[in-house]
Amino acid sequence: MMSIRMLGTWAVLGLIMSGCTIKATTDTTTDGTTEFVSSTTGKTWWTGDGLVREGEHAGAFVSVNYENLMQDIAKGEGEYLLAFGQILAVTTLHQPDFAQRLQQHFGDLSDIYVHGGEIPVKQFLHRVNQVMANSSS
Repeated sequence: MMSIRMLGTWAVLGLIMSGCTIKATTDTTTDGTTEFVSSTTGKTWWTGDGLVREGEHAGAFVSVNYENLMQDIAKGEGEYLLAFGQILAVTTLHQPDFAQRLQQHFGDLSDIYVHGGEIPVKQFLHRVNQVMANSSS
């Protein structure tokens, strides 16, 4: 039976992969001005329409799911880690090795404070790519 958490993970992955729109929330105040309340992110991996830009799926996924992804990396398994691997085109056959390698580099990955913005997300993805490149040699 699929857990609620797993369903949520696959739903987010589906939204990201399908290019579904995700927009900011605003609130109109009593004086008629509009206040910005929240947004999934204002980073460059999203278009003005809230779609994920081509080639930016991994960055969008990390920015939205960082805490859960890091928990899965620490465990060496989990649906967020599986979904992340799929976004990075890791084959089913190589998923266990991918998970193990990221788990081995958890300390390096967790040192990057992704919530600091777009540049740390790119640094995180760069580090993941280095781990993957080193695993193929």
